[in-house]
Amino acid sequence: MRISSPVMVNGIIQAISDEYSRKIILSATLKPKSVEDLSKENDIPMSTCYRRVHELVAAGIMIIDKIIITPEGKKFEIFRSAFRSIQINFEAGELVVEAIPNEDIAERLARMWLSMRA
Repeated sequence: MRISSPVMVNGIIQAISDEYSRKIILSATLKPKSVEDLSKENDIPMSTCYRRVHELVAAGIMIIDKIIITPEGKKFEIFRSAFRSIQINFEAGELVVEAIPNEDIAERLARMWLSMRA
C-alpha cells in the first residue's frame, strides 16, 4: 500500500533514521513485545524505549497488540510493528513510501470490520 499522508511519511523516515526507533521496529515485527522486552533485547534505556515506542504508536508505525492486566492489577501493553515491510523510493522528483501491513494486524482489522458491519 502506498503511504500518502505526509505526516506518516515523515514519521517513517524519522523512525528509520533513528537507531533506537529502527531497532524497536525491527524487534517487534515478527513477535509482539512489551517495552521492557524491547529495552532489554536492544540495550536501550527504559525511559528512552518508552518514549520512542509512544512516538512510534502516535505516528502509526507501531500499534498496541494487546493489553495485559496481571493478577496484581498491573496493566501493561504489548506492541507490534504496524508494517511487515517498508520501501522508500524517489520517483519523478518525489519521495514515495510503500508499506506492507503486518499480516496479523490486517487479519485483525478485517475481523473487526466484519464484526462492526453485523
